[in-house]
Amino acid sequence: MYASPWNKTKFIDSINNKQTLASLIVTGDKVLGYMVALRSVDSADLLNICVHPDYQHRGLGRALFNYLVQQLQLLGINDIFIEVRQSNHSALLFYQTMGFEAIDIRKKYYSNLEDAKILRLQIM
Repeated sequence: MYASPWNKTKFIDSINNKQTLASLIVTGDKVLGYMVALRSVDSADLLNICVHPDYQHRGLGRALFNYLVQQLQLLGINDIFIEVRQSNHSALLFYQTMGFEAIDIRKKYYSNLEDAKILRLQIM
């Protein structure tokens, strides 16, 4: 689902933030997938959701995402936002399937000057 998964340092730095919600799917000593979101007062930004290529299309991404939604609902969070590369068709399809709607575009958002679609899901 994600062409450039985070390295260990970036992942650890992110989860050390008290506003971060993170989940892992692990079997043995192998990480199959992870999700990281940053919450604010009434919304959250989904920073990263990644499933190992060998385990994609098995419902793991959906499970991670559904767990996030449950946690955010318990916290009274209303909306989830994410930025996605315009060229990342598989991610866009996944988020569309999960109920996200495109609400805007950030021009030249990525280092290669590719635009990002801003997506929102209302959960409350």
